[in-house]
Amino acid sequence: MQNTAMNNVMILAQAVEAAPATTQVVETVSTTIGAEPAVATDSAQQPPAFGMSTLLIWILIFVGFYFILIRPQTKRQKAMQKMQNELKVGDSVYTQSGIIGKIVSLDETTVTLQVSEGTRIPFLRAAVSALVNAPEKK
Repeated sequence: MQNTAMNNVMILAQAVEAAPATTQVVETVSTTIGAEPAVATDSAQQPPAFGMSTLLIWILIFVGFYFILIRPQTKRQKAMQKMQNELKVGDSVYTQSGIIGKIVSLDETTVTLQVSEGTRIPFLRAAVSALVNAPEKK
C-alpha cells in the first residue's frame, strides 16, 4: 500500500512538471489516481493578463495627459497664431529674441520693425511673441 502511494506521488510530480496547462494536470492526476476527471474552473475564471482594469488605467492616464499637457499647449498655440495674424502697422511688439519695436510694414510672412530712429529690421511674422500694450486677460 505504501509502495502504491509512493508511485502515485511520483507520477503526480512528473505530471505537474510536464503539463503546461491546469486542465491537463487535473486530468492526468485524476486518471492516475483512478478518479473521475475534474473540470478545471479556475483557469476559466482567471482574468486575462491585459484585463479591463488595466485598459481603464491606461485610458485614464492618457486623458489626464491630454487635459494637463496637450490641451493647454494647443490653446496657447492658437492664441499665438491669432495674435500674429491680427498684427497691424503701428503695433509695438516683442520678438522671441527680446527686441522691442514698432511695426512699420507687414507682409504675409515678414514684419519690419523700427527699433530706433532710422533702424528697421525685418523679422518673420512667427518671431513676434507678444504685443507690448496687449490687453490683459481677466
